[in-house]
Amino acid sequence: MPQEQGKLSRSLPGRALIRLDWVVGWIENIVLTGAILLMAGLNIANVLGDNLLKQGLPFAGEINQALLVIITFVGVAKAARHGRNIRMSAIYDQLKGPWRKGANIVITTGSAMVMFYLTYHAVVYEAQLRSIGQATPSLGIPLWILYLFVPAGLFLAGLQYALTTVRNFTSPELYRSFLEREVYEDADLNAAEGRKLEDEDGGIEPGMADNDSGKERH
Repeated sequence: MPQEQGKLSRSLPGRALIRLDWVVGWIENIVLTGAILLMAGLNIANVLGDNLLKQGLPFAGEINQALLVIITFVGVAKAARHGRNIRMSAIYDQLKGPWRKGANIVITTGSAMVMFYLTYHAVVYEAQLRSIGQATPSLGIPLWILYLFVPAGLFLAGLQYALTTVRNFTSPELYRSFLEREVYEDADLNAAEGRKLEDEDGGIEPGMADNDSGKERH
């Protein structure tokens, strides 16, 4: 068991949060893997049918559109779970210690609120689609069924941001996601130590520079 999980699993709420994070991650992996494999198989079958049988799959376009929606919005939750979301970090990278942790908490809390707000509007949109009764032209599948993953993906992303906020509130370390620690501080420290060693060594020794120049002349 990783060290981060070992510390968190000592309490009952911590074990519950770990289990919740595992279940969410399992759902995301199953949905994304299935959607990508289905899209690949559908496109291959469509190309083969069009070239060999002169008849493609008429429903390939609308299913691909639905799969793109699924991959996009569930992928948002997946990125948030591993801290791989795009961040404007010009100011954030300059902060140290508690200031960086405070900024991280503000960012993840704000992101969670935005995701939950978008989830609400996605649910309202789903209700409107269901009331209209609009369906796909080829298969006749109701659009509200195909777009169920929009509010689901947004909700899962908000949940991941909320879990990250809880983790940073309850842990002395800085976490970019629920189970992944922030590594910028370590990278900055290593870079500073490297520059210090270079300054102490004084750069390239004169003898080495003369040898290198002699080799180039030969």
